[in-house]
Amino acid sequence: RYVTDDPEAVEAFLARYPFLAPLLTEALPLLEAAFGAERPFVVAVDRDPEIPGWEELVVLVETPLDVEAAATRLDTFETTWWLDHLPQAQGKLFFTLEFV
Repeated sequence: RYVTDDPEAVEAFLARYPFLAPLLTEALPLLEAAFGAERPFVVAVDRDPEIPGWEELVVLVETPLDVEAAATRLDTFETTWWLDHLPQAQGKLFFTLEFV
């Protein structure tokens, strides 16, 4: 249920940081429970051109929900699962909302 506009970049990123793949797999059913299985979760590699070598994998949770409802659901995801797994991501994975 993850989608991407740049599969080669995402695959290369996951090849460099293979410890992220199990986190993505484990997070998916929790994201679907929080936001619905009908919405895509968009994975992208985010780079900061001003900081050499800085990059992370971002999961954009596309949602038509209002800001408050979406933020509450993301907070629940974070407090019930993500915060416990955050150290495993080693600063290379981030979940955020994208309003559609």
